[in-house]
Amino acid sequence: MPTFALKAALADFDQLAARAAYLTSAGRPVRLELHTFGQRDVDNTAALQGAHLNIRRLKAEFPVESLVVHVPPQSVPVVTRTDFDTGQCQRSIAFAVEIGANAVVMHRYFGMVFADAPARARNREEATSGFEAIVLDLARFAGDLRLLVENVGHYSLLPRDGLSYLTGPLDHFFPWEIAHFRDFLARENLTTVEPFVDVAHATLSANLFNRRRRQPRRTADDPRFAWITDDDLDHADRLHPFDFVDSGMPYLHVSDALQLDEAACRDPGLDEKTLTASIVSEGLELGAGNLPFPALPERFGMSGELVLEVEPASSETHVGNGAQLRSLETLAQIYEAA
Repeated sequence: MPTFALKAALADFDQLAARAAYLTSAGRPVRLELHTFGQRDVDNTAALQGAHLNIRRLKAEFPVESLVVHVPPQSVPVVTRTDFDTGQCQRSIAFAVEIGANAVVMHRYFGMVFADAPARARNREEATSGFEAIVLDLARFAGDLRLLVENVGHYSLLPRDGLSYLTGPLDHFFPWEIAHFRDFLARENLTTVEPFVDVAHATLSANLFNRRRRQPRRTADDPRFAWITDDDLDHADRLHPFDFVDSGMPYLHVSDALQLDEAACRDPGLDEKTLTASIVSEGLELGAGNLPFPALPERFGMSGELVLEVEPASSETHVGNGAQLRSLETLAQIYEAA
């Protein structure tokens, strides 16, 4: 059986304690992924002291088995001006080492722009090489600490209206790109770095890919589809979100999402509201979307770690996030029946 983990904000001790208390009461190991904000924790000297205090208190009150630090959300002014924000990764790595964390989660991106701004990277190959060089440097900086490299998908920004988003050549981390990245890791003998998938992000990528495949003329000038290349389209006729997942991955972010069916992808009259929902909806409670989670054990396998990255329901708070807890139990039941 895989292990299960919950997500909580590093800056909010009540969130951390609520997740740990639930896991303990359910007889599960306390395994948490720490959501960071940047200025509220790892990017601010004063706030960093509070973050350390939260972790010391958490460990004093609960039998913590594993902590993973997620790098803060990218700052739009920074990552639309530079190719990659190395500094926030280094600060997250330093903090992870200080608290004895098991790993750091970082996003795969390079040369992003806001919405329909002109591309800054000339091509996918240039961006791929640039990101690989960054990973090599970060792996050296991290030493023995594991780096987990996550797919971005469509990088939607609040208010999730289909108009506010970032885009770049490494958005999607298609299965063939994951294979290429693993080849790079093997060549460089980077044994502490591993790719993994957020299944909701993979859904956003699959929806864009499948719509682009079925309606090439209608999507040709839409910047949201800009980095799905002809070479990508030659690799597959249709993608399912779980095509991005394989048993070689040690880690997975799990939440529900809205997968477009074949008829919708082919529909020349697909409305903008439906398309937008399909590329911005993530973090849903399992069952609130339409991903076929009973098929996940066959793809991911029976080992590794599954992290529930689920937003609270409308009547809930981030501390009292019942949707995340219910999703964990739903996924556990699926695995028990597999």
